Amino acid sequence: MTEQSPALQLCHVGTNGAGGAESGYVIENVSFACDGGTWTALAGPAAAGKTGVLRCAAGLEPVTAGEVRLAEGLRLAHVGLLPVPEQAETIATLASGLGPMPAGAAEVVRDALRRLDLWEERDTPVRELTEGRQRVAAVVAAVSGAPDVLLADDLTVGLPPATAEGVLDMVRGLVDRQGLCVVASATDLASLERADAVVLLAEGRVVETRVMP
Repeated sequence: MTEQSPALQLCHVGTNGAGGAESGYVIENVSFACDGGTWTALAGPAAAGKTGVLRCAAGLEPVTAGEVRLAEGLRLAHVGLLPVPEQAETIATLASGLGPMPAGAAEVVRDALRRLDLWEERDTPVRELTEGRQRVAAVVAAVSGAPDVLLADDLTVGLPPATAEGVLDMVRGLVDRQGLCVVASATDLASLERADAVVLLAEGRVVETRVMP
């Protein structure tokens, strides 16, 4: 039996950023791999390289060393930090985002929206939602096309605790039930608790990779 390739793999990836060191996306010799149905958290202090790693993986930052490998035929989606409204408005309403999803994924997202008290606003234009709810809509927009890999720069940024927990549970549900591969920066304990593995970064390099119990 042939061993299955990782969904996403970074092999000795480095970049000095499009604007050089001032861009803030300097990383060096970053390597890790993640499979479908797993969640990898990128952790570390500010300016550790979390955003740079995600941007390189998403093809938004030029890779000047190494390579990013996405398994053949897989699709990738990315959720950045800002600007939230533009990301969220890739779907007109929360309900419209459910349309392209497989039934199982739509069920996960629908249940999460109900728990977040967003189901009643499913037909409200995204641009009319509050900033926090637009953040939720941005995540829904990212998964609406049923990607195989989701890259996310801090899923919980700017969200109140209850909303943050709901978003994390929604994404974890897609990992467990739909086989989604998630790589997301984590700045809070709740995000780390959802992860299957943690890649600790410092000064643009991998310090440690740990499989969670």
